[in-house]
Amino acid sequence: MTRPLFTLQTKRPKKNLRNSFLASAVLMSALFAVPALAHKTFLWPAKFMWDTGDKVEVALTSALAFPDLESGPGKDRIAFSAVVLGSQKIDGFSLAENETYLNLEFEAKTSGFGVVAMSSKTRSGEIKPEDTEGYLDEIGASQAVHQAFNDLPGTPALNRSYNKHTKTFICVDACKAGAGEKYKPVGQKLEFVAAQSGDRNFVLLLDGKPLAGQDVVIYGVDGKGAATVSDVNGLVQIEADQMGVVMLTAVWITLPATPDGVYHSDYTALTLKLAHTH
Repeated sequence: MTRPLFTLQTKRPKKNLRNSFLASAVLMSALFAVPALAHKTFLWPAKFMWDTGDKVEVALTSALAFPDLESGPGKDRIAFSAVVLGSQKIDGFSLAENETYLNLEFEAKTSGFGVVAMSSKTRSGEIKPEDTEGYLDEIGASQAVHQAFNDLPGTPALNRSYNKHTKTFICVDACKAGAGEKYKPVGQKLEFVAAQSGDRNFVLLLDGKPLAGQDVVIYGVDGKGAATVSDVNGLVQIEADQMGVVMLTAVWITLPATPDGVYHSDYTALTLKLAHTH
């Protein structure tokens, strides 16, 4: 049994205003980031350090709290998956469904640094009028976006679509061989890569280019999130007091040309264990 990757929240009725569309917020198709989502979607390895010959298992799941395993998508929901280990592309991996996660498995036949990535197919649909305020809140829409949609005549449904992009870093035996892979994008719409400027630094990329001034949340295994913002070079720094396993998340909202168009969101999450993989 799978759940939608966004949980709807009903808050207050949408206003029926007929003001102008706040063109500066909408007609420019500006993009907005979100600090947090009700459901987190992420890759969760059974462990982050493996031995040669192991059957490596990585779970794709969605949950209200990181790192719980709650809901797994079906294999037919996956648009992109990639495994690189020791700079070698691994094609011989399998996907298996169960209720709480989608399991990716492969045999570790070589040593070194590994990157596992998966992205979902685009999902779209309508949000009921009574749920639009909660949905716009959840995807991190600004007040200008809220107002532009609320200014639409009548009580229309909100058209939305989204993709989820996930990545994790692992190691087999040691992390040295192929360690340069952590600096390379895998080709996801929105993704984090390691930065060469420091061992606790990462870069947020949109279409392969650094994304500046965007909200990022870094979670620890206690489920608590620390909010930060990418700098002018897309750089995100993990504070010294955050250790062990962490998850970096961000969401990019593409606004429609007009408020009655489709609101698209791209979500990304990177999980890693700082002590081993970076």
